[in-house]
Amino acid sequence: MKYRPVVGTVMILAEAMADKVDHGDALVPIPRAAIRRWGTGIDPALELAVAVGRFTGIPVQRCLVAPLWWARHAGAGRSQRGAVPFRVRRRPEGWPVLVDDVLTTGRTIESAVLALQVLPALVVTATAAGRMSGG
Repeated sequence: MKYRPVVGTVMILAEAMADKVDHGDALVPIPRAAIRRWGTGIDPALELAVAVGRFTGIPVQRCLVAPLWWARHAGAGRSQRGAVPFRVRRRPEGWPVLVDDVLTTGRTIESAVLALQVLPALVVTATAAGRMSGG
């Protein structure tokens, strides 16, 4: 799903991810850069959030807008990854569950949390379909 529009695995991944979501009022997908979305024809986090929502009944709220482009994080360590300049379309309603397709260093999720200005007193659960070693 990351590099081509293969969505056949979405429900399998989403079912496993849904088992990790035990609370939350909104599934907030972390969008990919617009150029990558246009190039591959898919936004993996959005596909996963919609599928997780089918299992959990938690609605998807598209709160973040991705920039046109940012430097690829794949294969880069935390010190090589810059903050992603997400814009906020709207604030999440209730307790957000951030959904992304891969979690390596957490830099993208950190950027999303900072953009949403989630107060430290709130719990933000980040769910990912995969975790890469290294990074």
